[in-house]
Amino acid sequence: MKTASTRTPYALLLAVLCSLNAGGLFASDINLPGVPATAQAFHTPVASVQWTFSAFMIGIAVSQAVYGPISDAYGRKRVIVAGLGLFTLASLVCAAAPSVEVFGAGRLLQALGAGSGMVLGRAVISDLYAEKDAARMFATVMPIVGVSPSVAPLLGGYLTTYVSWRAPFVVTSLIGLVTLVVMVASIPESLPPERRSKRLGATLRSYPKLLTRPLFWAYTVNLAFAYGGYFGYLAASPLVFEKIGLATETTSYCYITVSIAYVAGNLTSRRLVRTRAVDRLLWTGHGFFLAGALMMLGLGLSGAGGHWGLLVLVFMPVMTFGNGFLLPLSMSAGVTTFRSSAGSASGLMGAIQLLSASLGILLCSRLPAGDLFALGWFVLGAAVLGICGFALFLSLAGRQAGAVPATGGGIQGAGARIPDLEGATAE
Repeated sequence: MKTASTRTPYALLLAVLCSLNAGGLFASDINLPGVPATAQAFHTPVASVQWTFSAFMIGIAVSQAVYGPISDAYGRKRVIVAGLGLFTLASLVCAAAPSVEVFGAGRLLQALGAGSGMVLGRAVISDLYAEKDAARMFATVMPIVGVSPSVAPLLGGYLTTYVSWRAPFVVTSLIGLVTLVVMVASIPESLPPERRSKRLGATLRSYPKLLTRPLFWAYTVNLAFAYGGYFGYLAASPLVFEKIGLATETTSYCYITVSIAYVAGNLTSRRLVRTRAVDRLLWTGHGFFLAGALMMLGLGLSGAGGHWGLLVLVFMPVMTFGNGFLLPLSMSAGVTTFRSSAGSASGLMGAIQLLSASLGILLCSRLPAGDLFALGWFVLGAAVLGICGFALFLSLAGRQAGAVPATGGGIQGAGARIPDLEGATAE
């Protein structure tokens, strides 16, 4: 049976993988500049609209936990197609919502659909590529995905200003529809029947097995705290920029620097992963994340007001440069280490990652509006906890594996590979 990589032009496959992986984040961020306008339209506090971002992340997290094992048992394509259909319809519900309650329900359904592409886009890469090639493919896709935090608010800001706050959701519906059509017409199944789990129950039982593996947690905590800190910032940032005195259209440009830094981190890690151990690069990512967090806290402690607050656009990108290492390399290492249950590993890692993002959003929505001091403490806490968690679980993984060095990873620098841990998680 031919695989998707041999039957589909590389450029088309790459475009679909990028759309699948970026669709959820794009849909999440496109409404950021429109948060105040949405709250005003529904005659509700801004915090109520902020909460819908948290609901969106919960929806993606739950959907990933479900889609992963189902796709391991029944294949990737049909699950992706069903999710894209739900995403497309739910986007229209958001666009037509008459109240914040309906809007929140639409956002939840939108997330439940988007989750299929996010988790299974990663699993498809694992289906088609070996460890080193998978790491490079992740580092190819992720820079493109990383543009969404700047493109989505920029587009959303213009649509909100010149059309309506509802217009961005019409756009996400169109994107979902185009991806759905291409997926049905041109992308074959990446997981052949002989490689699928024979029983869904056996696939679901891989979750408890994964949860007992310290190496799984070592990579997952990176995703959790990096994403929690980043999305907490995203939730708080519209009020920070509003307090500084920026207009909605101007605010939409304020997310460009974080995306550029993230893409730069992706490209740098993609180049370095050819010759350096993944875990060593992950420590580099943690270093940048911590440095940026300290800068953010310093800005808050300085009490800088007015346009001096725009220094956040310089300091936050230091954190997202670190995320350019942490996110793609942690996901790649986690999924390829547990290859026999790649869908389940991808889904569970993604679920924990996005639940952490939801928690970050929830916590930041409770911070004093536009307070850089409180935001600085939040991102510093995320950085420190991420470093401690990674160190702890790497140490536990080294003890559990016996002969496997604590600095090992799913992929090693010059092509060496640690003993395969799949057997511990195989059905």
